[in-house]
Amino acid sequence: MKYLHIKYGSNMMLVWVLLITFISNAYAQNKEDILFKSGDKIAFIGNSITHNGDFHHYILLYYATRFPDKKVTFYNLGIKGDNANSFLRRMDADIIPHKAGWSIVMAGMNDVNRGLYTPEKQAEPDIQQRKERALKDFESYYDSFLTRLKRTKTNIILQKPSIYDQTGDLTAVNLVGVNGALEKCGKIIDKLAKKHKVMVIDYWTIMHEVNANLQQTDVKSTIVGQDRVHPGPPGHFVMAYTFLKAMDTPNNVSSLTIDKGSITDVKYGTVSNLNMQEDELTFDYLEERLPFPVPPEAEKALTLVPFVDDFNTQLLQVKDLEEGVYTLTIDDILISNFTQEELAKGINLAERKNTPQYQQALKVFKEAVAYRNVQRQLREIKFVEFSYLPKELWGGDFEPIKTFISEYLSFLQVSKDARYETFHSIFEAYLKNKPQQMDLEKQANTLPEAIYQLNQPQSHRFRLAKADLDMPDRSEAPFGVNLAGAEFAHQKTPGVYNRDYTYPTVAELDYFKSKGLTLFRLPFLWERIQHELDGALDEVELGRMMAFVDAARERNLWVILDMHNYGRRFVNGTREIIGSANLPIKHFEDVWGKLAEQFRTKENIWAYGLMNEPHGMLDSIPWFNIAQRAIFKIREMDMDTPIMVGGDSWSSTYRWQQASGNLKDLVDPSANLIFEGHLYFDKDASGTYKGTYDEEGTTPETGIVRARPFVEWLKENNLKGFVGEYGVPDDDPRWLVTLDNMLNYLKDNGVNGTYWAAGPWWNKYKLAIEPRDGIDRPQLKVLLKYLKVNGK
Repeated sequence: MKYLHIKYGSNMMLVWVLLITFISNAYAQNKEDILFKSGDKIAFIGNSITHNGDFHHYILLYYATRFPDKKVTFYNLGIKGDNANSFLRRMDADIIPHKAGWSIVMAGMNDVNRGLYTPEKQAEPDIQQRKERALKDFESYYDSFLTRLKRTKTNIILQKPSIYDQTGDLTAVNLVGVNGALEKCGKIIDKLAKKHKVMVIDYWTIMHEVNANLQQTDVKSTIVGQDRVHPGPPGHFVMAYTFLKAMDTPNNVSSLTIDKGSITDVKYGTVSNLNMQEDELTFDYLEERLPFPVPPEAEKALTLVPFVDDFNTQLLQVKDLEEGVYTLTIDDILISNFTQEELAKGINLAERKNTPQYQQALKVFKEAVAYRNVQRQLREIKFVEFSYLPKELWGGDFEPIKTFISEYLSFLQVSKDARYETFHSIFEAYLKNKPQQMDLEKQANTLPEAIYQLNQPQSHRFRLAKADLDMPDRSEAPFGVNLAGAEFAHQKTPGVYNRDYTYPTVAELDYFKSKGLTLFRLPFLWERIQHELDGALDEVELGRMMAFVDAARERNLWVILDMHNYGRRFVNGTREIIGSANLPIKHFEDVWGKLAEQFRTKENIWAYGLMNEPHGMLDSIPWFNIAQRAIFKIREMDMDTPIMVGGDSWSSTYRWQQASGNLKDLVDPSANLIFEGHLYFDKDASGTYKGTYDEEGTTPETGIVRARPFVEWLKENNLKGFVGEYGVPDDDPRWLVTLDNMLNYLKDNGVNGTYWAAGPWWNKYKLAIEPRDGIDRPQLKVLLKYLKVNGK
């Protein structure tokens, strides 16, 4: 066996790909000759890393999206804590009954006996012999297991173990020497593979080298977890990539080239109804495969291995177009704008998450995740049985099992065994889950069917036409909506993307644009866009924000950048008020100066929203002073984009004249300020709506009453205004009347605004206008009466 070193991209990533020497050139060239055939049953046998299920879940997902016509079934036969000897012990009860055509086995992580590498044991005189003995036992047990497994006539693939991270600055105690022992396990596996004439997948080498590359720049980085053993989603994804690469798995999703209005090349798809006019190209395209939907938690792996280039290319190439920018729509969904040069080179649609094909793949992914989770639950049940119950109780009646557990726990408790709490927790979960086993097994049988119903190819209508690049007239003063999510979990700074917070999606932009809404307020957190005071803007977070703004621009939609920090930010774990000793105004100036520098060329920024709902500011340094200095700083970078100034006291429109009346004296060198108020219709105007319509004392005129002080102030001072937040519950139609009256009042007085709120994570939040199960929320009907202050 040999290893191929590949330099990839500008980052010069090194990827080690195992080549199976017995694969012929003919096999390598015949991309239809995939390893797993329709009807194959594939069992993944291993320890906790297999039990977790992620890496083989990604492999299953790849087969389900890439080969919808070849149904294969994947079984999770991992048990946490297992080793080669454990495989032998549960072979008859757990492995052979599945009658798998392929058995893909991973051992080693527990076979090396990591306990022998604890620091306190290294002085023991026989420690080296015991380590060597563990490796010899591993070879002996593994050999015996493979001998028995071969008798079942299954095809076998061996997997070298993943790494133990003994080089990273991680939280777990470092058991130095474990990773070297795992490397020795890999050599034993090579030896056994040669003896038994089976394939080998090498995870250890690629993960070892990827980890070393990561830690050259950050010693706290790791391809596994803080426990040094278990890979996270990116590590599992690298393992899946390695498996697919080693198997020489077919790579392209599809490929279509159109030149001079004619098809010159098409792979894995059928094109019909091709029509080329002067500025428009249309056709129907039935692709045989779906793009692979990389889950957000694993996206980091795309910087570590060339998965996109190797396995996720969905090429659309259109040559000989006139110079210009073109809009691509699929099934009337705007995908993106592309230049003539980009289209001539070819675009990879698999990287576009808003295509109907990608959205279909996400549905497949959802069912695959459900299948993985059901299998995990079943493995938890098997884990307890194989690890803690006597063999005679495996698969037996529940009552004798309960009796055994009760007696065992009583013995531990009476003997004051320190393991009692641990075992009590394990057995308690088992007793809760065991009665559900039959239902889980039924789900495990039906979910693969659902996967292969959702993944079937569908025809889509493509349209490529000259792009309309003109933004809507600003003077129309559009109404819009807040797209929340990037500001969630404000106490977790910076937080974990797509776990603690998220960004609104292109699909949401398309949905609300289809309804006629063209203005979107994007809340974000200062701490996430700038981790350190006066530091550089975080490139990843800035990229997410830029991507949203650019996607809105492609759709000719306006965006307000709303710093959603309430006049505060966390500094060294403490939430400080702007102007305090630990958070001087200069830091607020700094971040807005850097944001303006980045976004000043973006044509679709409606305004820079300085701060959401400042309140309780310091008497010595009022909000007026803070806003003024930020305005001057922004104008050093950007003289054109409007600046939106929220009011003090939570930006209350009702209290505006008392709390924020002095903001009329702010000076803008560009004379382009917009003042932002907020209003809600419950008793305390907080927007929490704890009571019913009657309990909150709301009337049809409540909104008008609360908006009037702000509107009159604007008129008296000849200033521009905006209401950045208003919203009502969905549980009483009278709220809608109050909302309607307020919006009509704002429109009559030349003030536009954005509803609170929409966004991907609201679930059943009663103010949200995010559609549920494809159904519009009741508040939307009122909002659509007020799309613009001026114009139709």
